[in-house]
Amino acid sequence: MKPVTLALALLLPLGLALPAGAQNVTVTTGNGGTMSKDRDCIRGNGAANCETTSTATTANGKTATKNRLRTTDAGGTTTTVSGMGPNGQSGTKTRKITRSN
Repeated sequence: MKPVTLALALLLPLGLALPAGAQNVTVTTGNGGTMSKDRDCIRGNGAANCETTSTATTANGKTATKNRLRTTDAGGTTTTVSGMGPNGQSGTKTRKITRSN
C-alpha cells in the first residue's frame, strides 16, 4: 500500500469521529442479545471527567453492566470501575495515579 493511501486510511476515521462529548453505540448479536456502550466526557479548567457504561444483554434477558469513571487533573488520574454480573454479583475497584514533579 502506498504511504499516502495508508496515511489517508488512518486519518480519515479521525476526521469522521464524533466530538469528545457523548458517544454511544449498540450492537445486536447473532443470537438476539445486545451490547451497548455509552461514553460521556466533560473537559475544562485543566481537568477531564469521562464516564463509560457498557451493558450486555443475552437473548433470554440476563444483563451485565460495567461502569468506568476516570477523573484527571493536574494532580493525577483516578479511575473507578464497578460492575454487576448477570447473576447479581458486583464489584468495584479504584486506582489512583498521582503526578509528582
